[in-house]
Amino acid sequence: MQGRRRYVQHPLAYSNLIEERLYQTGIAREASTKNTLVILPTALGKTVISALVAVDLLYSFRRSRILVMAPTRPLVMQHKRSFEAMIRLPAENFVLLTGKTPAGYREEAWSGASRLIFATPQVVRNDLLQGRADLSGFGLVVFDECHRAVKEYAYTEVAGSYAKSSACPLILGMTASPGSDIDRIMSVCRSLSIEHVEYRSEDDEDVRPYINPIKIEWKTVALPPLYTPVKDILKGMLDARIRSLRARGLLERESAFVSRRDLIELGYELRYRAELSIEEERGPIYVSISLQSQALTLFHMLELLDTQGADTLERFMERMEQDEKRSHSAILGDGGYRSLRELLTGRCGVEHPKVEALRLTVSGQLRSTPGSRVLVFTQYRDTASHLVEELNKAEGVRAERFVGQASRLNDPGLTQERQASLIEDLRKGHVNVLCATSIAEEGLDIPEVDLVVFYEPIPSEIRYIQRRGRTGRKAAGRVVILVAENTNDMFYLRASERRAQRMKEVVSTLNRKFEAHGAVNRTRPAPDPMAAEDIFRLADSPPETMVPPMVAAKEDMRNFDRLVGRAERALYMRILESGNMDEESLLSEMEQEGHPRSISRAALKKLAGSSYVSRKEGRAALQVKDIPGARVMKLEVEKVRQGEALVIVDGRWHARLESGNYDGPRGLIRKNSKFTALCVLDDSSGALQVRVRQVVGVDG
Repeated sequence: MQGRRRYVQHPLAYSNLIEERLYQTGIAREASTKNTLVILPTALGKTVISALVAVDLLYSFRRSRILVMAPTRPLVMQHKRSFEAMIRLPAENFVLLTGKTPAGYREEAWSGASRLIFATPQVVRNDLLQGRADLSGFGLVVFDECHRAVKEYAYTEVAGSYAKSSACPLILGMTASPGSDIDRIMSVCRSLSIEHVEYRSEDDEDVRPYINPIKIEWKTVALPPLYTPVKDILKGMLDARIRSLRARGLLERESAFVSRRDLIELGYELRYRAELSIEEERGPIYVSISLQSQALTLFHMLELLDTQGADTLERFMERMEQDEKRSHSAILGDGGYRSLRELLTGRCGVEHPKVEALRLTVSGQLRSTPGSRVLVFTQYRDTASHLVEELNKAEGVRAERFVGQASRLNDPGLTQERQASLIEDLRKGHVNVLCATSIAEEGLDIPEVDLVVFYEPIPSEIRYIQRRGRTGRKAAGRVVILVAENTNDMFYLRASERRAQRMKEVVSTLNRKFEAHGAVNRTRPAPDPMAAEDIFRLADSPPETMVPPMVAAKEDMRNFDRLVGRAERALYMRILESGNMDEESLLSEMEQEGHPRSISRAALKKLAGSSYVSRKEGRAALQVKDIPGARVMKLEVEKVRQGEALVIVDGRWHARLESGNYDGPRGLIRKNSKFTALCVLDDSSGALQVRVRQVVGVDG
């Protein structure tokens, strides 16, 4: 029993909303003072911890800002929604920036007054490179799913830029699974300048009351005897390639002991040799590369048959036959391939026993608990499609395929809007089973599911933990792992469990490594807390109906467009009056009139794009167009009527100026206004009319 619930009390946190958990408040306290890596099992509230660190900093340093990043747009939107629900700040303080957000709007957001920005790392990196973003004013940067902060991923560049630009950077990295390789974990820590690690496992006393049990079951199946001749052909074709590679001195092991990793590493080595060699030496290397590629493809085909079934193998072969890769051509021309094709289209096209095991598992779950939600993970899209077809034949199953956005040959992806729609359908029960690829492992707000099925084991401990963490969030969960006997399934299952255990052992020693290097000397600025009257004006509870992040973002962008349009008109008038202005002076004058610099810069860029204004060497000048038949005339507005104005041209002629014949600032069409323009006169209708093609100057 957890006893009576207590809630976090903080000036910037909504009352009776954030449950007070000692492990969360303790971790947040540590993360408020040093760059911290938080490793916490899924569903234990990493987002709450980041919000607790955020409210403390926002309150204590009234001018400080916070950046929260996550790998995908849906996950960024989820974080924004969560922070809005917990933090007592007006809606305009929460800004969402993704790849779909216009660059001009992003520039305004970076230089604006909003205190929390939620963004994908790719957007942040691009805006830093383009000079739109400056992280020096950010008191905290949060990296969710931070195990990605290795090599060329955007997290590493953003963290480096922040560390250089901020006088007192504070970084919070969060993950459920950093990996089991100590070198990889330390690489993440170096990328994020981590000084301290907060790690909890399901066995720690302070988290145990909040952990729901997850029952993990293995279900083993035997391959059908009719698969044996197909396997024999594939093994024979693979053995032939490996013998050729061994004869060339490129592999030492016998075929039975050559792994996928061996073939991949050989590929790296051969391509490296090709780069270093002269042209005359490359022929034999290219032959070896082709053999290695063929062997890897055959290894993959054998694994597809073993772990996925004949249907998925056939679909892969169909794509091979439409491909033009040289290594594929060599396989297609092999006599063994033709025999393989005949077997698959004939007596061997039987279902993999995993399909029936899955059908029984899912049907049993839905019979025992009719309101269940089920998530089936598989490595391959082809398998996901096939499983949806087969599961939907069972009574009570409403299954859909859930894959990524990228489209492949004869295989369209899902838009993020469609992904969101499917997740909502699962939440409401319109769909009760999603057959998903790795896209559902992290970065999406998948609702609570009662059963997770691994159609095949995976060797990655990170993905194993992410998949398993999709159940057991609010109640006891169940995980079923389907395993084909005497296949790589058995190896991968043992590998993932062994690596998950290894991860626990490794991360528990990380703080000793940091302590060995000594404490980092941090000099934090003196607190400048929010005033009591500012806190008093804040709402006591979150809005009853929270505006969806994308709806709010669209409204923000519409407002941005309105502001840019207003600034564009004001800028154009200033340039018309002066003809040529220093851009810095122009932006300063606009700022004094209440137009933010980022808005004015966006307006100036828009004007230059429309060819009315030229920008050169830091100056903005009117760009007079070359319009055939038009000449410069001086106009004075006598009278303004509905749809037209009466004007005096060059102080001599009275003419009509119709609304559709005027290309210039509307603010000039008022009584007694005087301006110079490129004009065309027309008296063909019996009354003199003037057509204004471009305003080039303003008088008085």
